[in-house]
Amino acid sequence: MTEEHLVGLDPALAALDPVLEDGIDAMSLTLAPSQRRQLFDYLGLLIRWNRAFNLTAVDQPRAMVARHLLDSLSVLPWLVGSTVVDSGTGAGLPGVVLAIASPQRRFTLIDSNGKKVRFLRQVRRSLELSNIEPLQARLETLAERAAPDTVTARALAPLARLVAWHQPWLESGSRLIAMKARLDDDERPTVPDAYNVERVDVRVPGQDADRCLAIVTKRQP
Repeated sequence: MTEEHLVGLDPALAALDPVLEDGIDAMSLTLAPSQRRQLFDYLGLLIRWNRAFNLTAVDQPRAMVARHLLDSLSVLPWLVGSTVVDSGTGAGLPGVVLAIASPQRRFTLIDSNGKKVRFLRQVRRSLELSNIEPLQARLETLAERAAPDTVTARALAPLARLVAWHQPWLESGSRLIAMKARLDDDERPTVPDAYNVERVDVRVPGQDADRCLAIVTKRQP
């Protein structure tokens, strides 16, 4: 018998629910069955739109569970506050996934690519995900927007460039979390001394590759 939260879902995706659930458990996270269903509904939209718009190079559902859903969820324990900006969100990674997992927070998903922002607007409508705001903009133009509590960026740019782009927000107290394959020893010294860089290694179930978070905050006097 099909579990209630999987009714009507593409069977190929429904079959991956145990993989997602086991991965969530392995990271000591808790998501309701309804949230796992939303994640699969998002994945289904991503698969369909990807055929026409090339939103992601990863296109096999099982690989997408590990490299998109679980990878995005790995940052969840390090979010702070109630407002999050996902910079260079692309197809909504990690922003959409985190918004599903953390409905009490509000997420602004920023990308300069119009087709990706159109996709995110469709995600918001289809999933009735009222806590996301897709925004087409360049990061350099956002200094006057109110500083969020947390900024996420997934494999977007070298750390020093991320800090420069988000400096006004960091100066106002935002926490920047850069999701990276690795943080090279020569990368930290490129960040100005005014900022503290903490490296957190994360294990993502289903991925053999190294993953880490570089958490940047303004140093306290």
